[in-house]
Amino acid sequence: MKRHVKPHHEFQAVQHKKDLGQHFLYDTELLRSLAQKARIPGECSVLEIGAGAGTLTRVLCETASHVTAVEVDEALIPALKRMEREYQNLTVVVSDIRKLNLNELSLGGSFIVIGNIPYSITSQIFELFWGKGYPIRQMSVMVQKEVADKLTATPGDKAFGLMSVRCGYYCTAEIIAKVPASAFTPPPKVDSAFVKLTFREAPPEPVLDERLFWRIVYAGYRLRRKTLLNALKTVLPFPVEALQDIVRNTNLPATIRGEALSVEQWVALSNAITLRSRPSPASEIR
Repeated sequence: MKRHVKPHHEFQAVQHKKDLGQHFLYDTELLRSLAQKARIPGECSVLEIGAGAGTLTRVLCETASHVTAVEVDEALIPALKRMEREYQNLTVVVSDIRKLNLNELSLGGSFIVIGNIPYSITSQIFELFWGKGYPIRQMSVMVQKEVADKLTATPGDKAFGLMSVRCGYYCTAEIIAKVPASAFTPPPKVDSAFVKLTFREAPPEPVLDERLFWRIVYAGYRLRRKTLLNALKTVLPFPVEALQDIVRNTNLPATIRGEALSVEQWVALSNAITLRSRPSPASEIR
C-alpha cells in the first residue's frame, strides 16, 4: 500500500464553483500538520466530507486504515478515481453528504469525520452527526473562524449561543489552528479555523428526558430576549408559580435569560421539570 504524500496540482486547472462554496487548500504540509494536530488514530476509518482537490485525501491515506472520500462535484471525480486506483485504502463516493445513508457505507466499528466543508452548509453538516447515534470518535473540520468561536464558547462569551449548547452536549471542542483566507484558492472573504470535536459517550450530566431537554433549550433561544421563565411558559403546561419554584430550586435567578445557561444548567432545569411532571407515589397508589 502506498503511503507517500506528494505535491498534487492537477486539480488547479478546474474552475472553482462558487455555488458549491469551493475554497481549496493545496498546501500539503499545512494539511499534514493539521492532520497530525488532530491526532487521527491510525486504526480508524475516516469519512472525508468534500474531497475536492484531493490534497487532504492523500494526507489522510498516508495514515488512516481506510478513507471514504465523498465529493459532489462530478468534474472532480475522474482525478479522484485515479487516486482511488493509486491508494488501496481509498473509496471515492460521488454524492452530496447530506443525501447519503451513512449506515450503508463501510466505515467500520467507529470512524472519524474530517473535511474542509462549504461554509454555507456548516450547521447542516453538524446536524447530520449530532445526536444520530453513529459511532463517531471525533470530527475535525475547517470552518469559518466565527463558527469555531461559537463551537468553543462558554456562557458569558459573546459567541455563546444555541450552537455552543448543541456542540457542548454532544462533544468537547477545541480549535486546532487558525487558517488565514490567503491559504485557500480562491481565498474566501473570512479567515478560518480547523476545529476538533471529540464526541462524548454520554451528555455532560445524565438527562432524564432528552426530548424535553431540547424543547426547553429551543424555547429559550427562540425567545432569547425574554426571561427564561417567560420562555418556559410557552412550552410547559405549568402554572407560573410552579415554574417560578422550579427555576428557584435550580438555583437560577428569576430574571435570567436562557442564553446565559450552560449545558449543565439546562440539564439540571430539564431534570427538575421532568421530576415535577411525574406523579407522586401517593397519587399512583390512589
